[in-house]
Amino acid sequence: MRLARLARALIATTALFALAGNALASQSHRSEDHCRRGSGVYAADTSQPVTPTFLKKMREVGVRTIIRYFDHENETFKNKTLTFEERMQIAEAGFQLVVVFQHWGQRISTFRDHTRGKSDAIRALTLAHDVGQPVGSAIFFAVDGPWSSKDDLADITRYFTDVRRTVAMRGNLYRVGVYGSGLVCNMILDKGLADYCWLANAKAWPGYDAHLKSGRWVMRQLNPGKCGDREVDFNFVPKNAAYFGQFR
Repeated sequence: MRLARLARALIATTALFALAGNALASQSHRSEDHCRRGSGVYAADTSQPVTPTFLKKMREVGVRTIIRYFDHENETFKNKTLTFEERMQIAEAGFQLVVVFQHWGQRISTFRDHTRGKSDAIRALTLAHDVGQPVGSAIFFAVDGPWSSKDDLADITRYFTDVRRTVAMRGNLYRVGVYGSGLVCNMILDKGLADYCWLANAKAWPGYDAHLKSGRWVMRQLNPGKCGDREVDFNFVPKNAAYFGQFR
């Protein structure tokens, strides 16, 4: 009998701990759930064309800026590249827009190719013209990796040097932004090769904490989640970053 009572007590205690753990997990999940009113998100990054359902949900959540992509003709996946028609759809729905160029930015081989900075910039400028992007707004270029070696950073620096030079040679019509780790953002900003940093939500990448504390970023990526009709990356914009390259 005593053993039975002890067993029942142990089961009850275990159940209580499980309930408490589930409650904490649920609370933690809610704290990371940005697909709700009042979550504080400002921008939403999507690699798929927008839809009326998606834009309606973003408006409900409080998003004011949609982030879409430029890519080469051989896109890394179908319909990744912003079109003029989609740009107008976003504008007519009352949102601002930010564009980021990305073509295998998660491969260091991209930045080791000494032709890519120029070719990516030319393609980005062509697409900016095609969608009617206003002069003075920004094009971000993505560096999607944790690279920190001297050689890798030299390749990334060369890439942005070529991007900056190409933009300047073609009228300097657009500002340049960098998406990446804190280390990459800090380096590219220090060298004057970009005007804005969009800090990737990869806290294990080098320099994240230091760059976050520095305040030298205009957008900070948050945890992804499903919202509306797709997976989306939300982004926080600090109050002092009134302008970060966006356009209507």
